[in-house]
Amino acid sequence: MPLIESNAYFLIPKRTTRKLFGGILIAIAIIATLQQLWLPWLGYALIINDPLQKADVIIVLGGGNGDRERTGARLYKEGYAPLIVTTGEPLKIPSIDDTPFAKFSADYLIKLGVPETAILQFPQSTSTCDDARFTLASLPPGTKRIIVVSDPFHTRRSQMIFNGRFKNQVEVIMVAASPSWFDPSRWCIAVGSEYLKLISTATRGCST
Repeated sequence: MPLIESNAYFLIPKRTTRKLFGGILIAIAIIATLQQLWLPWLGYALIINDPLQKADVIIVLGGGNGDRERTGARLYKEGYAPLIVTTGEPLKIPSIDDTPFAKFSADYLIKLGVPETAILQFPQSTSTCDDARFTLASLPPGTKRIIVVSDPFHTRRSQMIFNGRFKNQVEVIMVAASPSWFDPSRWCIAVGSEYLKLISTATRGCST
């Protein structure tokens, strides 16, 4: 029986190497294709954009880069509701004073042509749950329908919270801000963060 030297090694045939390398490339291509399909789907799945109807109040949820306010102002000017609600506590950024986001939002709406008398501010709101709670407590008598405006990725969770809080007392129309910086076809940290918050809301609900 021939001895095998201790430093001997086996060479993989070139044909096998080509097949192995080709298989790896195919696997990478399949994974990349699946990512192109399911990653955008996760972004689109967060978006709720209900058909517009006349309402009693437009709620522009605090946050974002101005897309929400621009959409809210447009809806107001198009006559969808006579009153706009803004929400949001102080930003707690050292370089900015203690002005609540609700006021920043209201000031921007005024610059966009919304009368100050048509804006109601909720500066004590610290979350979407607060937004729904304060809105429900402050709605004008006889309110039957509201429009809620937020960034597209935030609309599904907002709908869940507002519908849960209102419990069919008032019809909620969810509107995704448009145009918007958010591109659902490109995954970003906002999508992952929103899914974590969505799961938390679905399992725990609002604490107050």
